[in-house]
Amino acid sequence: MQVSRIHSKTKVFAQLLCLGLPTLLLAGYFLRFANNFYTILENDFIKQTIYFGVGLVAAFIFYAYRFRFVTTTLVLFLVFSTIHFILQRLAFGEFNAFFASVHFLIFSILFLFGWITGYGLSRSIFYTIAWPVFLCGIQIFFVGKTTDITATKLIIAFAPVLFYTLFIIYTAMLIRNVDEDKQKLKWFISGRVLGFLLLVCLALAGILYYFQPQFKAIEKEWTARAKAKEGKGGGQSQTSMTTTNKDGSVSNANSTSLTSSLSKNQKLIFVARLDNYFPDSITPNPLYFTSSYYTKFDTAIQAFEIDPKMPDNDLFKPDPSTIPLYFARTDSTVIKNSHATKDRKIVQAEVYAVLLSPNEFIAPATAFYCQPIPVPPAFKDVYKSAYRAKMWVSDLNSAYFIYNPANNPALEDFQQERFERLRSVTSYAGVPKSFLDYYTDMPSDPDYDSIRTLATTLTQHAHTPIDKVLAIRDYFLSKDEFGQPLFAYSDNPGIPGLPSASKLNYFLFQNRKGYCAYYAGATLFMLRALHIPSRVAAGYLTVDRSSKNPGWYWFYQNQSHAWVQVFFPGYGWIDFDTTIPDVNTQQSPQPDGTPPLNMQQPFLVADGNIQSIDTTKKLLTLSVNKLLFHDKDYASPVSVPILLDISLATISRDTGVVNIQALQRNMHITAASYAEALKNSMAAPNDSIAGIFSKLNKPVPIDEIKIVVAAAKNDKTAGETVEKKSGKLNLLKIAIIFLLACLLVLLLSPSLIWQYYHTKVRTSTTHPEQPFFVHRALSFYLHQLGYQRKAISPHSFATKLDEALDTNITSFSDLYQKWKYSNTRLSDAEFNSIKPFYEQSIQQIKRKIPLKKRILAFIHINRTFHYFKNPKISSYESE
Repeated sequence: MQVSRIHSKTKVFAQLLCLGLPTLLLAGYFLRFANNFYTILENDFIKQTIYFGVGLVAAFIFYAYRFRFVTTTLVLFLVFSTIHFILQRLAFGEFNAFFASVHFLIFSILFLFGWITGYGLSRSIFYTIAWPVFLCGIQIFFVGKTTDITATKLIIAFAPVLFYTLFIIYTAMLIRNVDEDKQKLKWFISGRVLGFLLLVCLALAGILYYFQPQFKAIEKEWTARAKAKEGKGGGQSQTSMTTTNKDGSVSNANSTSLTSSLSKNQKLIFVARLDNYFPDSITPNPLYFTSSYYTKFDTAIQAFEIDPKMPDNDLFKPDPSTIPLYFARTDSTVIKNSHATKDRKIVQAEVYAVLLSPNEFIAPATAFYCQPIPVPPAFKDVYKSAYRAKMWVSDLNSAYFIYNPANNPALEDFQQERFERLRSVTSYAGVPKSFLDYYTDMPSDPDYDSIRTLATTLTQHAHTPIDKVLAIRDYFLSKDEFGQPLFAYSDNPGIPGLPSASKLNYFLFQNRKGYCAYYAGATLFMLRALHIPSRVAAGYLTVDRSSKNPGWYWFYQNQSHAWVQVFFPGYGWIDFDTTIPDVNTQQSPQPDGTPPLNMQQPFLVADGNIQSIDTTKKLLTLSVNKLLFHDKDYASPVSVPILLDISLATISRDTGVVNIQALQRNMHITAASYAEALKNSMAAPNDSIAGIFSKLNKPVPIDEIKIVVAAAKNDKTAGETVEKKSGKLNLLKIAIIFLLACLLVLLLSPSLIWQYYHTKVRTSTTHPEQPFFVHRALSFYLHQLGYQRKAISPHSFATKLDEALDTNITSFSDLYQKWKYSNTRLSDAEFNSIKPFYEQSIQQIKRKIPLKKRILAFIHINRTFHYFKNPKISSYESE
């Protein structure tokens, strides 16, 4: 018995070329991805693509005949399973049998996948739509496993599958519904496919261009979310002001997002001694410790970020781990960039790191000096590293910014004095326009217009910049009509119902609950709306809790903070904190410990590379390039060797104390000596390093050795490297939204086509246009509802319609056939009757056919393709 054909040879060839070839190429693209992640595939994607392709081609050819899919595929599956079972039990070696069975298993799976895909693209409408959706899901999975996410890589990753999705659905429907008896079938298919290819390219370019901001938002969000989850256990909706590194140390984040939840914990990060007091020289005046300045707001992910292009950068950001012990690194340009000349002084601080990353430099603004110092031996188990900082500090700066804790009269007087001095600034005349434009820039859209309006309203009676700042402060401190605080502090403020809604607007006008980033962000934009230059500073809030050790401060991870800095000509940047205090934190203060006191000053500090080391005798020869001797710097263009006795030395790196075996030849170290024997050895005025060494007894006793890590190419400066971030959740959302949009357009296409014809009927007024579009609109409407003419004459079909729907389509059909196939022009009466006939017929059809049935009919995509595939079987016309 001969099996009859479903598809002609020409149609099978069209399927292989237009459906099979793109599918095979995309399968190879995905298999190459899969080989990067799964070792069992052995990085042989070309052979695996061939396996898939053989199954694909075989199915296209096989199912051109009337074979049943389930039966034949089940038989094929049983054959492959039997062969695999036999291969597993062959006796030619356990390893070889296993190897062969795995290879055959891979072949079987890929062949069957290709077989099912070939059948689906050839004969199943559902599979034609489901297959590209499945591929998009696979691509999301592969991209989700990628660690280095950029907007460009996302576009490159998704462009092929999106192109394939649009192309394959159209082409499969075109080939499936084409009339195989059509003249010049090959040219017809080629022309349609090439035309659609051009449209797909244009549509894809438009889609990718439209979604490019979302891809960039993913790029910016990825790492921040991953680090929040890794370090704090936070989910996708949590953020933290800090990040936890792989070694367990803590760094300040390079951005802060406005999210629904702030992650906090009570780990001790660092301890600092700050030499800053009120005029009585007794009362400590704490300062916030600054890590970064956020001058850029990304509206796509609603996050404040470091901007590498920040003008007049006054942030000193060295890497302390790359600076030799007791040697200093300075940068005087930050003082110049601060534009501060009034009421400034130099203040010193010492920072002792507990969990703070050794690469991090945190100090009050504006720091310009960093000098690594050793941790006292008794505290090396607690503190991993330390450095000394110097800052160009304003007399007006204080941790007591605006809110006055405990209503202390002395602090209130200090605040008032500070505000009076700042009232001398009444305008920003003389400040460069480029500086003002940058630090007063804000987005221009309705959301930020409402913030602008609020700021103008709140400050309508304030005339100086400082009074406007205070007016904003008073707004956050105000009470509602019931006498309750209008605003509250919350680590879990929630977010608006719509993902795209402005979180700052939600905070200011609806929820009125938030953490520091919300208060700082809202204050920033209100000040910028008033043309007051401002920026967000991030670091640690300083709490003076110690009565036993004045000037010493303990910093815990839950003290990571964001606040606002406001620029005043002459005074520079001044700190202001408008965040309402967290009552829970105030009522649960952290206990302070014992500070690392009694720090010795070294007589000699030598920096260089190890020339040789004897771990048995504990002697080390150091090639010295730089030397500190009795606090005086010496340098030599040629390395000078010196023998050191390290038998009593404490050896450390920035991660803590290590043993002598950690020292290696050519390693960069700094050696310090506190030996009394060096106290009376003085250098001559013109002594060199070699001259000093010649006066010392050998070997020189060493008390402290610090291993210096290799210096980075450049020290970290504010925004010099902005972290690349992205988010799996947003990536998934965009892909799902795109797929749903494509499916929605596909489902709505019958309604859109009919609406087009319906509109043309209403707007057409000329003699040839109106009968044509009435006929086309009515025929498409009826065809979509399931009334198809097929092999009968137009008159007979119209008669059947009138009987079923109680319409008068027969008279219009006869009139249309007369107009179409003769040269007779319609009379005015006939022409004027067409449009009323059409409107009455549509209304009558709607009365006869229930709404539910009409809705279901108009999402029947196959009928739409069938209508357009060949006019002779999809309309009234007999050709």
